[in-house]
Amino acid sequence: MSVELAKSDLSLEGLLQDAAPPFRHAILGALEREGYEITRGIPNLQLPLEIDDSIGWLADARYGDAWSRLHRTLMRAASEGTLVDLSYGAGGS
Repeated sequence: MSVELAKSDLSLEGLLQDAAPPFRHAILGALEREGYEITRGIPNLQLPLEIDDSIGWLADARYGDAWSRLHRTLMRAASEGTLVDLSYGAGGS
């Protein structure tokens, strides 16, 4: 049996770089509340579907298009076998 590794990773910092500060802070806070560790400069690879499931309640928080774009990106990453790197604040990966 062979194990297929993720093709690449997607940085959380890159995902949020164009987001408005309130949305960016909401995402970071929600991830921490849900038990994810936001690392600085140390890769922390996570499954995009798990992230989406964990913080999906933000869809009801009036973030509209910002949430929709993040959700679609996470779904696309999951379908492509891409992991999300929760390393943040060290210039991205």
